[in-house]
Amino acid sequence: MWRRAEELGFHAACTYDHLSRRSFRDEPWFGSVPTLAAAAACATERIRLGTLVTSVKPRSPITC
Repeated sequence: MWRRAEELGFHAACTYDHLSRRSFRDEPWFGSVPTLAAAAACATERIRLGTLVTSVKPRSPITC
């Protein structure tokens, strides 16, 4: 998805940081910071990456 956006000439690509979203309820959805880090390191060269919304609620970095 990130590569395709860059190939199409988009200036920026964003994701959001929500733990639950109705349309993605039954699909995996990953945290925005690790997703953007992976996209920046492995998938893109020029496109700007960012978040549309970043949750401020505290979360444990350890998944049980």
